Amino acid sequence: MTETHDFSRRDFLKLGAVGAAGAAAAAGLAACSPAGNTGSGSTGGSGAGSGNAAVEGTVSTNDVVIKLGDQMPKWSFMVPPEPIPADQITETKENDIIVVGAGMSGLTTAVAAAEKGGKVTLFSASSAPISRGGSNYARNSKVMEELKVEPFNPVPFYYHEMRAASFAVDQRKWMRGYNESEEAMNWMIDIASEAGLSVILERDNNFDLGPHYAHAFSTLGDSAMVSTGQQGAVEALEKKALEYGVEIVYDMKAEQLIREDGGRVTGVVASKINGSGEGYVQFNGKYIVLATGDYSLDKEMLACYCPEALDVVGFDQVETDYNTSFQMGGIYGGDGQKMGLWIGAAWQRAEAAPMYQGGWGGGHEPLGFHWGLNVNTRAERYQREDVSAPYTAHHLLSQPDMKAFGIWTKNYPQTIIDRGQEWFLFGSDYTLPPKTAEEMIQIWDAGAEEGSYFKADTLEDLAKQLELDPAKLKETVAHYNELVKAGEDTDFYKDPTYLVEIEETGPYYAAVNTCTFMTIMGGLRTSADMEVCDENDEPIPGLFNVGCMIGDMYANEYNFAIPGNSYGINCLTFGYTLGHRLAAGDFA
Repeated sequence: MTETHDFSRRDFLKLGAVGAAGAAAAAGLAACSPAGNTGSGSTGGSGAGSGNAAVEGTVSTNDVVIKLGDQMPKWSFMVPPEPIPADQITETKENDIIVVGAGMSGLTTAVAAAEKGGKVTLFSASSAPISRGGSNYARNSKVMEELKVEPFNPVPFYYHEMRAASFAVDQRKWMRGYNESEEAMNWMIDIASEAGLSVILERDNNFDLGPHYAHAFSTLGDSAMVSTGQQGAVEALEKKALEYGVEIVYDMKAEQLIREDGGRVTGVVASKINGSGEGYVQFNGKYIVLATGDYSLDKEMLACYCPEALDVVGFDQVETDYNTSFQMGGIYGGDGQKMGLWIGAAWQRAEAAPMYQGGWGGGHEPLGFHWGLNVNTRAERYQREDVSAPYTAHHLLSQPDMKAFGIWTKNYPQTIIDRGQEWFLFGSDYTLPPKTAEEMIQIWDAGAEEGSYFKADTLEDLAKQLELDPAKLKETVAHYNELVKAGEDTDFYKDPTYLVEIEETGPYYAAVNTCTFMTIMGGLRTSADMEVCDENDEPIPGLFNVGCMIGDMYANEYNFAIPGNSYGINCLTFGYTLGHRLAAGDFA
């Protein structure tokens, strides 16, 4: 269970420049003051050299740093708890490999190790295998070969992706993931097929340089299960794990790692939850693999590593539901990341990479955002629209009310088709034909009836529905149409393909686009071999992690430019290769 902290947005803002360093240990978030000075008036440090004027009720940042030095307060989640007493550990389990977490990455690691003869115990805080999403990337596969879909060329695209991440990511992992993904995917395809799942190729991001496809698992034989199909995949992996003799224990939450005097990690102490009993269980092993998911549900960790996300998900702390499937606004509470920090693991170097998504309404799928005219709540056009939805969602954070509207008329879908593009819905089966212009209009009309889209006969009426200034909207539309007629977007230089006139006669369509938060990627510093490392980049013996926990894999934003990259690489490919290597004893 994630610890509940009684703090608000105002409490965060009070910290000011002290920021991430200024949280009182073990007491959640409290403003830091040197030498216990809590009086008002002088903050005890606005004299010569401080550079900060005294402000009543605040603390000079410079004084905090100078006076405390290496004793700067830590966030409470960084402070190791007291070791669980031995007399409270009621059971001990031993095996060569201990995997913590029954999601895609943990189960893949366990199955891959067991099939090569590894002796594996997997335990999880969930009550069953759990997963979410549905897209899995691989550079190639037997499914792609059957459909004659060519692998994309990574040379220009990977360079583009590295630049988008400010070259802050670990390029070794990216290249290893690319080179080893085909073998891992074909392995998973066999497991899924044996379990009765259909493995389809779904259409995805329409980037010129990147892959336009991802693999999905379905119980229905088509794309209808794309959003939840990963659950079938983890259940298939669980079945295979049991066949190979993997010991699986559910309702068991990891609490603390066991490290021998700063040396090897030899075990994990876990608590019994969901009515599974009293006391603690200690799992001992030669190798400990953390696959416990993200830290997006712990608001204190978000405040430390990705404070901007708090504006999207809010500040109220809630408990972790380990049996949740897909949900917006946070998933897990960083159990594995915290345990790693407590025994000396370092945090990744890259900035946090939140997984944002833009609104799908009116989007030129599968990019996931409307590529025509977009305006903010001031009825102003504010960006070039032909960008990835996550990037555009990130930009929405800087717009009034963090909201925008896509606007178009009925000529939009056919004009796009006439210019060489296709319409298809998110996660569409690669074998299905694209949507016609008439089908897209029918989808929008039905959505307007249901309240998911807006439709109006006049711009004035549309502006009223969207609560926009009618005169300003008409002015913005007129200017946009001038750019369309000129054939060049001199405001933002958008691809002319998506400069489509807003017709003078209705109906007019619109959709609300907002920034939604899904999860956050990364955490503990991780080698290209999935070893958890310390501040000196030295692997901590016996400790590994996989899945979205892997550090320095993404930076700035998880942008979906490679659809299913995390599932296909972080979870499947790296879990597969790590499992084999653990079974082979490749690590000391």
